[in-house]
Amino acid sequence: MKRHIAIIVALLIISALLFQSCRVHCSAFPEWLCKYAPYEKGNTVSFKNENDSVIKLNVTEFYKSEAHSLSRYCRCGCGVHMLAVLGSEQMLIEINFYLDAKESKQDVGAINNIDVSIRSFDNDIVVVGQSYKDDFSGINPYDYGHEQKLGDTIALHNNKYDDFSDMVIVKGKGLAEFYDKENNCTWRLVE
Repeated sequence: MKRHIAIIVALLIISALLFQSCRVHCSAFPEWLCKYAPYEKGNTVSFKNENDSVIKLNVTEFYKSEAHSLSRYCRCGCGVHMLAVLGSEQMLIEINFYLDAKESKQDVGAINNIDVSIRSFDNDIVVVGQSYKDDFSGINPYDYGHEQKLGDTIALHNNKYDDFSDMVIVKGKGLAEFYDKENNCTWRLVE
């Protein structure tokens, strides 16, 4: 009887070790990239245009992925992201950085996209909304040396049919400006 219990315990330990080795370990969202969206939930961010109109947006959500593990048999990737949501009754801005995470030192992480969506509201109906993406190939977000490659300013461009264009994200400030085609003005961050 003791022998059967010992065999069962040994099998459980071996199974646990095998199960653990069948896991993929995903890195956390890199801290240095958080400098491009330096927001905290509850903060207020203001933008002003050439006509001295001001939009005050509250940071309603800020999230960044932590290190985590996945089953090696999971059909999901090791992607991580950072999301900042700034909103008011007038406008909602979502800033999303999405990355492929590194699983080990041999793997190379990559910036899949930096996405800014802006929606303005008219009677609680979304009247405009678009995402802005650019090419960040060759920048490994898990190599701190690539911070210089990304630079202090990220310019995101869009196609000519969108109502918001020419987003500028500045390290240490976040979204610094964007052009509003509907109102023919540029909104700039009030510091």
